[in-house]
Amino acid sequence: MRDPYRPSKIQLFAALLFTSSWPFLAAAQETTTLEQVREIYAMHTAENFDDGGAVSHYVWRHFPSFFPHATVAHIAPIRPLELALDEAVADFAIETEAGAATLADYVNSSPLVDALIVLHRGRIVYEAYPRMQPYERHLGWSITKVVVGTALAALEYQGRVDMDAAVQDYVPELLNSQWTGIRLRDVANMASGIACRDGDGYQNTEACIYRFEESLGLTAPVNPPQTTLANIVAMRRDKEPGTAYEYVSANTFVSGLVIEKVTGLPLWLALQQLIWQPIGAEADAMLMVSPDGTAASHGGLSARLRDIARFGQIFTLAGELDVINSSHLADLRSANGIEFDSQRLDAMAERFGEDIPRHAAWQWDMIWPDGAMFKGGYSGQGLYVDPGRDLIAAWYGTDSSEGERNTLLPMLRSLARSQLFDSQ
Repeated sequence: MRDPYRPSKIQLFAALLFTSSWPFLAAAQETTTLEQVREIYAMHTAENFDDGGAVSHYVWRHFPSFFPHATVAHIAPIRPLELALDEAVADFAIETEAGAATLADYVNSSPLVDALIVLHRGRIVYEAYPRMQPYERHLGWSITKVVVGTALAALEYQGRVDMDAAVQDYVPELLNSQWTGIRLRDVANMASGIACRDGDGYQNTEACIYRFEESLGLTAPVNPPQTTLANIVAMRRDKEPGTAYEYVSANTFVSGLVIEKVTGLPLWLALQQLIWQPIGAEADAMLMVSPDGTAASHGGLSARLRDIARFGQIFTLAGELDVINSSHLADLRSANGIEFDSQRLDAMAERFGEDIPRHAAWQWDMIWPDGAMFKGGYSGQGLYVDPGRDLIAAWYGTDSSEGERNTLLPMLRSLARSQLFDSQ
């Protein structure tokens, strides 16, 4: 569907103009003609936009064209990232389903990888955009969760929230619901006990997670209309808070409500002040909102990949960026009683062998004993932050229509643990 076309003189000039900061831009492989765009919009429906393949690939790169969005503006000076591409990173040997390859070979040949950036000691040592342009924003899906979680941590650092307080202390609308009495810490750590698990199925129209996203206008309307707040208030609890890690997007939404109540700002402006300004973002981000202005705080952030890498530097430059402090990093490394159960650990062993992440916290999906952290997003998005090695990897992807997803995480974890960085 994406036939190449001959660039015009103006397009060639623009590519050369940007070459100093985007050296690979002139060689970017993927462009889209008017006919192809029209075909994508004709194919797109509320039911198929997240099915993977060509439609999803276009929607992820142009999400504000399909859903309402608010701007998270970059109004502070841009914090530069030094470009220091390292061939040893590109040539790092990995194992794929097809056999041995280099990291660059996999990234450039896989239809499931849209872009990858690797920072070491604040310098860009690898960067590739095989299926998008570097200036494009891309939907990060659940990477949004850790941005929201970090904004909440910033408020704790500023002394504006108490993570051991009950959520209704900040969001009175949750009083007399089954959220009553749940500590904000348990909400942030995905251990609220609320029975609205994402694993019950985003496409299962009877599942709580479907009705939650339906209330935001993120999926096809099937059930009777309901505000997102009413949907949250009606949720049930089936576990004691603080006893088990369960992936529940509603936890992030409640965290976002707390941020709004404490700051008195809509979430996108709060993120602008708490996150986007301190990191020195180079471009605006966009945050999906429902038709009534409710932020899709669990998965609606679109941003340039370099800005996601800059966000990761909050954890490698904690003192310099002054968003969080060392006590938050220590808290991330502590299991807080929410260690993975044996079933989850067994599943981790299949992916990582003996190098198994042991717990999750503050919206991060996996945290290793050495302090490295991973946050994934639907359809193959990822952010890996390794404070001990001052290493960050961020990537965007798109599932195939058969549900195949890129396998960058174990490759990048192997890269992080290689002598390539330990020896520097």
